[in-house]
Amino acid sequence: MPDFTLTDKRIKELCDKNCYPSAQLCVMIGGEVVHEYCVGRPDPNNARPCDSNTRYDIASLTKIFAGSAFFKLCEEGVFSLDEPIAKSFPNFSGMREIRASANRLTPNVSDDLLGYADAGKVTWRHVLIHNAGLGWAHLFKSCASPDEVADCLCAMPLAYEPGSTVIYTDIGLILMGIAMEQRTGKKLDELVQEYVSRPLGLSSTRFNRVSEGAITENTAPTEFCEWRKERVHGLVHDENSYFLDGVAGHAGVFSTARDVAALGEGYLAALKGRKGAFLPKECVQEYTRFQQMNSWDRRGILFQMRLLISDAHSLPLGRSAFGHTGFTGCCMWADPERDMVFALLTNDVYAGRANRTLGNLRKSIVEEIVCAVDLEQVK
Repeated sequence: MPDFTLTDKRIKELCDKNCYPSAQLCVMIGGEVVHEYCVGRPDPNNARPCDSNTRYDIASLTKIFAGSAFFKLCEEGVFSLDEPIAKSFPNFSGMREIRASANRLTPNVSDDLLGYADAGKVTWRHVLIHNAGLGWAHLFKSCASPDEVADCLCAMPLAYEPGSTVIYTDIGLILMGIAMEQRTGKKLDELVQEYVSRPLGLSSTRFNRVSEGAITENTAPTEFCEWRKERVHGLVHDENSYFLDGVAGHAGVFSTARDVAALGEGYLAALKGRKGAFLPKECVQEYTRFQQMNSWDRRGILFQMRLLISDAHSLPLGRSAFGHTGFTGCCMWADPERDMVFALLTNDVYAGRANRTLGNLRKSIVEEIVCAVDLEQVK
């Protein structure tokens, strides 16, 4: 059994230095949980300590839950990766302007017309690789109601030529979630429960609908939101997801490290040919294979691949590692070479999105995880 003493020590050190109020780690090897660790108080104003049942807003890790449900619908023939978005949204077709300003995450960009591209050729594969040409927008500012979101997104200019590069965005996953609801007649939270959480036994994973009220019991709060004029606790941190009642393809899921790691293990089990495989091996091989990159971001289908830059927290992992991160301070990575998956959940965003510090320090935690596993495997 690997000795994760130094891993836990490092996680506690960062918590003691106020990098995050609390953290939760789960490590699985060979399909089995080999280590769990919890530290800190999720709410610094409450004496209750973090435990293995504390639920975190996992932000963009929601994408792997919604995306996994989409993969299961593809397996059933309800969707196809290579069908155009226009099959679900007919107005997402025809020649579309390309303007860098369509990506609101890069302010002060020229609004010059850069060319045109045929939106009708953009597929769900493009969406899940993040090379669909899509930008980003504040939907809660630009739409009067959630009913306008799909039309608003489909009318946006493209931010770049589809397929030419990778620009990570939530927009495509939001459209994907809406398309899943329209085609199945079921709500996205129901689909994730039916196709992902229930089959994998993820009892602590759920969306918290805004319309149903906050669920704060043993749930880690996030930051004070200027838009909502309150600290966000028990409801989704992401504003666009909040606008969509807390249920969207890009954000909204609350979960635990054990549940998030178990989803990663569902993919790893497929690659290793063992019980508990979530999807067919050949499908998972394709989803977790390198597809495209920009100057730093390497993407598979749905997943980020191990980054090849010196300060990337995924660099210590194996060459074929795949995973995802979440803005609130969360990550999940699967390492086929070590037959290992881990999930590290924190509420790093508690002190404000401009004050997050984990991004520059998370690599030191991953290094300790890898060191512990490697030391055990060479004994």
